[in-house]
Amino acid sequence: MKFSKVLAFTCPLLLTTLAATSANAANPAGISFSKETNVSLYGKPTGLLITGRCNRYEPEFAAARAKGAEILAYLNPNSRPDQHVCNLDKGFYMNNYGAVPLWPYPSYGQRSIWANTKMTDMRPGSKWILSVVAYVEKLMREGKVDGVFLDVVGGRPWNASNWTAWSTTEKNLWADGNVDLVRRIDAKRRAINPDFIVMNNNVWTITGGSTRALVGEKYVDGVAIEHHLLNSYHLTYIKKPFSNLGHKRTLIISKTTADAKAWAATGVPTHVTGQAASQYGYPLAPVVSFKALTDR
Repeated sequence: MKFSKVLAFTCPLLLTTLAATSANAANPAGISFSKETNVSLYGKPTGLLITGRCNRYEPEFAAARAKGAEILAYLNPNSRPDQHVCNLDKGFYMNNYGAVPLWPYPSYGQRSIWANTKMTDMRPGSKWILSVVAYVEKLMREGKVDGVFLDVVGGRPWNASNWTAWSTTEKNLWADGNVDLVRRIDAKRRAINPDFIVMNNNVWTITGGSTRALVGEKYVDGVAIEHHLLNSYHLTYIKKPFSNLGHKRTLIISKTTADAKAWAATGVPTHVTGQAASQYGYPLAPVVSFKALTDR
């Protein structure tokens, strides 16, 4: 499934801001939603791979992980598919897509972020949030992946949800629920495996709006910024410290190799990939060289 784009105000950076930075300071990452082509190229320390909904346990990922790559399992807590995807995906959704509690506003099951899905009940402490936390805890104890990539989780959902028309109460409940989710996951990993990585594909700020979700930043190791040209807003944002566990991970998903290299040259993101949405099926060749991370 395609990621949706992170929505935030952006402004161009002057090219001169790159002059004093070192080239290719970040490490390569790859999105591998449906195939394992080129996965082996990331089998080195500091390589990063994001698996899809259905291929998490393919042997290519285990082989790359054995050679040092970090493997993150893709999960989308905020949307439930309307139809069966695969058994592994169904397992995340309570083994019964129809049993997943849906977002109750403005009426039950009405909201959707994209076609053929429904928004889930992300109110704080909901049955669904507790189910997601239990699922992630199982991944921690399994020890077959290094962390999770939580799509959409953040301060607000995408515009496709008609978020701007939501009431303040509804907006606040969604923001609070997303914070509640990562707070609970963070508590589990601190008790079970503090090295477990938690990354979300979204920001925790709302430009010109509420800052109530900012606390969510301290429960994750970093964020993904998807398909934005180099800009000062996102560059400043990923400089934030995020979790205090000592393994910060900030991923730039660019549409082209050139864009990914421009981000890498700032020395700010820990990982970059140059993959357009149509290329999420399997990773391309690494766009930058592998660099040592001080937390490894």
